[in-house]
Amino acid sequence: MDRTNAEDALKNLFLQITNAHLKPDFSQEGIKEAVLEIMDLAAGIVESVHHTDAEDQVECKAGCSYCCYNQIKLTPAEALLVFSWIDTGFTDQDQALLRERIQNNRLLTEGKSLKNRVQVKESSPCIFLQQGKCSIYPVRPLICRSWTSYSHKACMDAFQSGNPNAEIETSSSSNFVYYLARETVRKVCRYHGVDSEPLELPRAMDYCLANNDPFTRWLQGEHLFDRLPECRDLEDTESTFMDIQVPSFLDRFSLSYQRDGSCIEYFLYSREKEREISTELVLSYDAYSKSLNVSKFYPELYRETIHKYMSAACLFLMINHAASVFGIHRDSFIFLETRNQIFEDFYSRLKDFDFLIHHERTGTNCNVRGIYHVLPVETSMITPAEQIPEMAAV
Repeated sequence: MDRTNAEDALKNLFLQITNAHLKPDFSQEGIKEAVLEIMDLAAGIVESVHHTDAEDQVECKAGCSYCCYNQIKLTPAEALLVFSWIDTGFTDQDQALLRERIQNNRLLTEGKSLKNRVQVKESSPCIFLQQGKCSIYPVRPLICRSWTSYSHKACMDAFQSGNPNAEIETSSSSNFVYYLARETVRKVCRYHGVDSEPLELPRAMDYCLANNDPFTRWLQGEHLFDRLPECRDLEDTESTFMDIQVPSFLDRFSLSYQRDGSCIEYFLYSREKEREISTELVLSYDAYSKSLNVSKFYPELYRETIHKYMSAACLFLMINHAASVFGIHRDSFIFLETRNQIFEDFYSRLKDFDFLIHHERTGTNCNVRGIYHVLPVETSMITPAEQIPEMAAV
């Protein structure tokens, strides 16, 4: 059988297995059983190929963990399978330690170039590597299963050299089979309208641990996961856009606020004009989804020569202040509705929040979704506004 026929046959087989577990309902148990059976079938096929190949023998074995110092991606379905495993198999202490490893790994690797990641590899192993062994081995991601090597020495030399471009000869059959398995999982998830794009393991588990009943919410179509931004080396940037614009904004304007339950209204004051100039600046907090909604954002800054910069600084301060008030978790979502043109001209350029169009609306409007990244932002200068006294009852 040639490669094309083998690929078609495997795709159909994986798809049949998945669909068999998901009929009649797209359920949590069905997804877990489907992914596990696909993993077992792929393992059997790969083992059979390796067993009959007398020339090249894979040297991977227990205790060898050089590849566990790489950062890997997995699909949301795989992440939720792993989460189900640790939710029932890890003690509270185990989960607390896992959260610490997640935060350490994300701090050292997220947004960093491959070169910088390799430099800190010994301080950022896989979050599930314990004493040289995988603590989730039965449910480890498909990409982990696909990584095999014909030379233990080549892996060791590559690890010790610190060369980010080191090449290791791996099993093409293993890569081929597990790639098709993962693509099947993605295809089925896309068909059912749930998150399917791969994301890095630490961030995926952070999402799962930070949300109540993530598996059910994912099945219902809630967007718990978000595609990672392109890898960028933050260490090469001396200062961000907001590092420059926020001080400039505060030289000319000030913000105060009033909180009413889950809503905060902000008031923008011009130092030069000595009067309030805002016309509706309101953020609200959704406790269920733990997200921020920009209900209204109409700062009277359009007459400024650099009004987009001042508006950006204003929104930046408001969101970070509201996040501290409501205790927003890192990577929580920010939602707003605006016009398509305003998104293109303004929100799409605010790199601190990674705003993307979430849904197209009728006409010229769109629903926009961003991500709240925890930043060391000082917002103590935003003070409570003076309360307007209520009229006494007659």
